[in-house]
Amino acid sequence: MEFTDNDNICRPIPFWSFNEKLDKAETARQVRLMKEAGQGGFFIHARGGLETPYMGEEWFENVETAVSEAEKCGMEPWIYDENGWPSGFADGAVPALGEEYVQKYLRVCSDRPIDNRTIAVIGDYHFYYDTNPFYVDLLDKKVTEAFIKRAYEPYYKRFGNRIAGFFTDEPQLSRDGYPWSLTLPESFKSEYGTDLLKLLPELFYPIGNYRKTRMMFWRLVSDKFSHSYAETIQKWCNERGLKL
Repeated sequence: MEFTDNDNICRPIPFWSFNEKLDKAETARQVRLMKEAGQGGFFIHARGGLETPYMGEEWFENVETAVSEAEKCGMEPWIYDENGWPSGFADGAVPALGEEYVQKYLRVCSDRPIDNRTIAVIGDYHFYYDTNPFYVDLLDKKVTEAFIKRAYEPYYKRFGNRIAGFFTDEPQLSRDGYPWSLTLPESFKSEYGTDLLKLLPELFYPIGNYRKTRMMFWRLVSDKFSHSYAETIQKWCNERGLKL
């Protein structure tokens, strides 16, 4: 196979930080500099320091400039799907939809009053969930759909297949213990025919058939993440001829 100057198959495509007050002339200049340096394209990535409102009109004017200049230069423009990372919260727009959408953690104690976050009380064990209001529940498909609506669809409506696709980065299930989702009990019942709430002590203590319970729990969490997040985004991209 012979390659020409327009062949990007072996060229690097770096992250390109949008991390200042954006200016269309400067945006175009930097695309040309990347072309001169031998880059095959770029991932537009909002980063700390950005002074232009993320995904506002001025933001998209600069993305249009970048895409247009890439077309002139024979480069591939890609979109990084978040302002910072990890992907999924759409710069805070998804967590703002309410507690159903935010990341949750399963907790247990013996001295907490029952409230609206109580999951179950079994003997001396009080199971409840904490929330991380700054991130999202990636075990719930509707959360990913809300993310797509806010972080993917605006690009597709404006650019269609003029962009190569999207980069999604470091989606997280947990940084602080057992992940929880309001969808887990029903999913556990559907998958295993067993009531997860009755087995919650076995997730924390070496009692009963705890090894099997933990295996089932983590297998379900893994499968739900794969289907609710990764598969949902992949399907959306595939249906539109975009890469992920």
